[in-house]
Amino acid sequence: MIENLKEIIRELGNKSIFNPDCNSLSNQEWNEIIELFSYDYQRYYSDSLDIYKVKYFPGLLATFFYRIARKLFLKGDEINALEFSSVGFSLTAIEIYFSAEIGKGLKINHGIGTVIGSRTILGDNVLLHHAVTIGEKNGGRAKIGNNVIIYPGSIIVGDIYIGENSIIGANVFVDKSYPEKSKIY
Repeated sequence: MIENLKEIIRELGNKSIFNPDCNSLSNQEWNEIIELFSYDYQRYYSDSLDIYKVKYFPGLLATFFYRIARKLFLKGDEINALEFSSVGFSLTAIEIYFSAEIGKGLKINHGIGTVIGSRTILGDNVLLHHAVTIGEKNGGRAKIGNNVIIYPGSIIVGDIYIGENSIIGANVFVDKSYPEKSKIY
């Protein structure tokens, strides 16, 4: 599977101006990425991971490139992390910074224009819709709990926490914290 994965990455990389180095990760690191990414994949498809289907959902494809970039960033290879992150953005118009910390099971529906900013934190099973921005305000970064749904056009910024199982409605500007099970609209 790893060789098929690298082949697909090279194919997709050729559609951009970037040149990610697939050999900068060991087979063990690729297996760790695949294991974590399988949770994301299950949010889109009910079957086991089929790497050839990843390219059909921009949100899934962006998440895939984020997972690779994040692994590289954590091992100190920021240049290659930037290459993989940039390929993901150029192919999907979804920007996910490799310094963001994202739990398993991320799903991005119709994600064009979505930005997950640097050093933000997202819990497990977060669902984002298109044109969502999660980022910085006055140097602070947002933290999103597990099982949070964020609808289109919402902006979440600053040193805030959105509690688990919360829902943020469409086109909402959020710059203060909310407890779990909040409905923010």
